[in-house]
Amino acid sequence: MKQDKAPRERSATIRQDIIELMKRGPVTPFDLSGLLRVSEREATFHLAHALETAGAKYRIESTPAHCKSCGFVFKERRKVAKPSRCPECKATRVEAAAYWIKSP
Repeated sequence: MKQDKAPRERSATIRQDIIELMKRGPVTPFDLSGLLRVSEREATFHLAHALETAGAKYRIESTPAHCKSCGFVFKERRKVAKPSRCPECKATRVEAAAYWIKSP
């Protein structure tokens, strides 16, 4: 018999949880999906909105996505979602961007 995963008890919204996690250190959508028990797609969606909300109050820092094969850096990319492949070498070994809130 398949056992359903019960959602984690929350005292805050997912986006508030994301902001708190970003205060502790760099997070990627993949990290958030595991910590918050949501899909990576849902974590990406909430992260984009949390960045907008947090950006009004805090200074957001990030490391851009980069290709693990050739080292290409996605400097101009504004999307939160991980790129599917590298435009230079066409490899799919791409590391997602990480975001965190810089302490004052």
